Amino acid sequence: MKRIASILLILLTACCSLFAQFTEADKPLMDAYLENNMQRWKNYIDATNWEKSNTQQRLRLMAYEYGYCAATLDVSKKQAAPYVERFRAHTEEMKDKLPAGYYDMYMSSVYAFEIMMGKSAHFISTLKLASSAAEKNPTNPITLGYRANVLFYAPKGIGNKKEALVIFKKCEQYYKAPQWKYCWNRPATMLTIAQCYEKQGDLQTALQKTNALLKEFPNYKFVKETYLPQLKAKIAKQKK
Repeated sequence: MKRIASILLILLTACCSLFAQFTEADKPLMDAYLENNMQRWKNYIDATNWEKSNTQQRLRLMAYEYGYCAATLDVSKKQAAPYVERFRAHTEEMKDKLPAGYYDMYMSSVYAFEIMMGKSAHFISTLKLASSAAEKNPTNPITLGYRANVLFYAPKGIGNKKEALVIFKKCEQYYKAPQWKYCWNRPATMLTIAQCYEKQGDLQTALQKTNALLKEFPNYKFVKETYLPQLKAKIAKQKK
């Protein structure tokens, strides 16, 4: 069960931004992700009135609720619980208003959150819904990226790292469209591509991808302070 929970957490934190279109208003929240400041996400969620929000505002709120649930579960199940419950309710209420594939992805995440809290055993449903989300919206880098993460992080026999990398590269191309400029999942996908190459043993390509990522997003705290130093150490060790 711990193994499954760990896999699910990776999937969720890597692909938890499901809002269909991003604007300059999302830049502060994107910066918060890069700076590893999820408190800013919490402040936005807590300050937004669901009942007074229109459909587009609700879709935007749900995207960050989703991400905040994933991040908070890694720290405190008790703190995350009310946000997960609210996110489930919002998902069910908005079922017929969500973009293609998003309901499946949201429900996949709800099951995953509940598994991590010990309230559900829908692991297979989580995987199946991730696949159907990508099938229903095959040119959306969010639904595709979620599917790719399933393939990359799922246990042996279910996952496929080579196929995952192919999909991630497609996502990277889709993210070049203007509507994704302020989507925090864009740099997250670039990081995952570097990690794909690292897992395959191609450390030099992983380093190239990481350097390109930091050139575009120099304030990406995790990459700058943790991932890049670890990758360089691994390369140095390989050369000995």
